[in-house]
Amino acid sequence: MEQNVQRIRQRQHRRKQKRKKKILRRLIFASALVVVFLFFAGMSKILVTKEVPEQEEAVASSSIVMEEAELVKPTEKPVSVDEDIPRGNPILVNKDNPLPKEYEVELITLADGRSKAAEEAYEPLCEMLEAAREDGMDLLICSSYRDRKRQEELFDEDVEALLRKGYTYTEAYEEVAKETMPPGCSEHSTGLAFDIVARDYQMLDKGQEKTAENKWLRKHCAEYGFILRYPKGKEDITKISYESWHFRYVGKELAEYIMEEEITLEEYLEKVSAIY
Repeated sequence: MEQNVQRIRQRQHRRKQKRKKKILRRLIFASALVVVFLFFAGMSKILVTKEVPEQEEAVASSSIVMEEAELVKPTEKPVSVDEDIPRGNPILVNKDNPLPKEYEVELITLADGRSKAAEEAYEPLCEMLEAAREDGMDLLICSSYRDRKRQEELFDEDVEALLRKGYTYTEAYEEVAKETMPPGCSEHSTGLAFDIVARDYQMLDKGQEKTAENKWLRKHCAEYGFILRYPKGKEDITKISYESWHFRYVGKELAEYIMEEEITLEEYLEKVSAIY
């Protein structure tokens, strides 16, 4: 009996010893994993701290190279920007830029009872006419606002006149378009353009620029916000023959700049688009 009890106790002791050994092996394995993890974590941190100074050094060296290049390279003349050019966006109307069909303008009838001007041009126009009168000039507005229908009528009349002279329609159209804009392409439809002549010389020809009234207008128009819209020598830009009688309101600042620089509205807008 005692022998059986002793054997049982021995078996239990051996089992305990096996469990202890198994637990010990697990602890050793877990400790090894922790050591390996800590080892690799420490190595990655060392690599990162080592890589950052190298990157900073590379950035610093590239900055030095760029600074040296900037100091050595600028042999080309920098593009100049004329800061004196006034900024504006006056509407451009010509054969390449027709007015939208839905374009509308607020109009005011002038003292003559027939001429009309856009609201923004009305007061400057009246002031210019009054100043001219005070200086002894006798001006007459022979053409102001024209709607699309009236512009079409005038254009067709001029084309038909040339057709009667033997022109083909294409020839007549191109010839008329040198002086009269096709419907939708005329500044007169904006209410900002006016044909102004001397009362005692109402011909729209070369003789108009010789009148005292026209000379006065060309000299003083910018003071009231107007420009000579189709100047001599600029026909290749405006695509319109020289018209000494056609004045366009753009505002005082722009008018003074355009007239002083002796450029066209097209040239002004091209300059502004290049800068802004």
